Amino acid sequence: MVVDGRTLALSHLDKVYYPQTGTLKGEVLRYYAAVHTALLPHLHDRPVSFLRTPDGVAAEVFIAKNPPPGTPRWVRTVEVPSTGGELRQVVLESGAALLSLVNLGCLELHVPQWHAAAPGLADRLVLDLDPGAGATVLTCRTVAGLLRERLAADGLEAWVKTSGGKGLHLLVPLEPTPSARVSAYAKQLAAELETAHPDLVVHTMAKARRTGRVLVDWSQNAAKKTTAAPYTVRAQQRPTVSAPLSWAELDGAGSAEELVFTITEVPERLAEHGDLFAPLLDPARARPLPAPDKARPPSEAPPAAAPPTAARDPVVLEPPVEVMRPAAVPAVPPADGLGGAGVVYELKLDGFRCVAFARGPTRPPFLQSRSGRDLAAGFPPIAAAVARLPAGLVLDAELVAWRGGRFAFEELLRTRQARAADDVALGLIAFDVLALPGRDVRGLPLADRRRLLLAALDGVPPPVQAVLATTDRAEALSWMERLADTGVEGLVCKAAGSPYRARGAGRLWVKYRRGDTTDATVRAVTGPPARPRAVVLELDDGRVLLSSPPLSPPQSRQVAEAAAGRLGAPGHDPQYGTVRPLTTPLRAEVTVTGRPPTALFVRLRGD
Repeated sequence: MVVDGRTLALSHLDKVYYPQTGTLKGEVLRYYAAVHTALLPHLHDRPVSFLRTPDGVAAEVFIAKNPPPGTPRWVRTVEVPSTGGELRQVVLESGAALLSLVNLGCLELHVPQWHAAAPGLADRLVLDLDPGAGATVLTCRTVAGLLRERLAADGLEAWVKTSGGKGLHLLVPLEPTPSARVSAYAKQLAAELETAHPDLVVHTMAKARRTGRVLVDWSQNAAKKTTAAPYTVRAQQRPTVSAPLSWAELDGAGSAEELVFTITEVPERLAEHGDLFAPLLDPARARPLPAPDKARPPSEAPPAAAPPTAARDPVVLEPPVEVMRPAAVPAVPPADGLGGAGVVYELKLDGFRCVAFARGPTRPPFLQSRSGRDLAAGFPPIAAAVARLPAGLVLDAELVAWRGGRFAFEELLRTRQARAADDVALGLIAFDVLALPGRDVRGLPLADRRRLLLAALDGVPPPVQAVLATTDRAEALSWMERLADTGVEGLVCKAAGSPYRARGAGRLWVKYRRGDTTDATVRAVTGPPARPRAVVLELDDGRVLLSSPPLSPPQSRQVAEAAAGRLGAPGHDPQYGTVRPLTTPLRAEVTVTGRPPTALFVRLRGD
């Protein structure tokens, strides 16, 4: 079977997985193949735990967190925090990866409320409604309605799905929030509801108290807990599915059986209704949790949710702000580099660094340059575009000029009148968001800020737009090569979990520039003769440059060995400090990049 360009060897397709219904393993695989385009977005960048049933649901069923034996090497895995030592888990990113794991007996899919790029920072809240003896899913429906109203009182919107068993799951999209805080809020809701409806709700696990009542299980919001994913098959007597519902459908159900869906029914539901959980994937739907002292008991809840930032001053950041500055590197880091939690690769554009502050209709926008001055007067079209953005939005961006089919830095140095006369196009290419209206988001991981950035710029017309970015290193390298003729300089590579902090940025953000490899003459070295730090290079066109960044240890050893016996007396250079000239020059291969140019030492030439 070929899926996503990969050939899969699927086995034992005629094995009976569900004896009660005679459902075969091959039918389960066909189900996952049919729904994977709806399922995978809900698994995106989340480590998956599995309930494995290699011999069907009537045989041994066990939990698997580590990749099971036989997992293909091309399936992505990530390291997950664990008190019991190193734990690696699968992240399912393609239909081929999904089916290869299902083929290994991974029947149920469970995920945490956070992403692999930011462990313990939840972007959704979940409440699992589990009926006790004498209660049914229709009893859960009543509790779900009460919770929906209570959440709305705090400005939160809930979506509902069947658990695939006897209960319901409520999910709420959140702005990224520490899991401990989400768990505390969920526990408070459950306890409040039990106090208001003691004959209907419990919020503790004791089974003796659950007869005729519904357990509101808030504990799955803990960072170490997981929840059954939307569209996962469940290991029940029948091949049931955790299926998204509309609230109208839930309210209109006349029996519990109407809220049970199997693998034969869900593909038809998807074809008819689409993914009812798609709104959960929209960052614009995410809302902040209320402050702990702002949560209201149900009796005080207003009938409608107030906008979460309605009473806040939308402008929370004022210029100037200290910016993150990537360090130069000689090679593009791998996808598990920069800390190992994933890398975001962005196109590096040649322009002016610009932090854009939208400050509302009564205050002019501020375009902060690298030095901190305001660029707004020199670039009226960009200032006007930023003025139309929501007050309080702060973007870290590159101000660029475009002419003749390529980025043209030199046009930024001309007067605004000259640019207007020649019809030079300007753009503001945003690569980060520092603040939203009413909220400083610099402490969030980059992966979450990226989602917020895309949501903030959704529907915003040029000249403001988001930079092209990917987590796929090969894709980023291909972009860089294909777009070289447009003036794309290279790539900026950033740790996906990095907050926005200027200090220490060089370990989290790096930049790689494409350059021209050429030969140069080594005229002098700096640093101790046994461990040179840099070399002074004379290019063949007469330019003299100091190598940057500093030599790596292997490069330093190579230069020290070759320069031994060739070093003259140390002297002071007004530009480079203490240098030791070479009495006999050496030839080197270097890469010249950037503006002003820098010379990256590659190696000494043997010829």
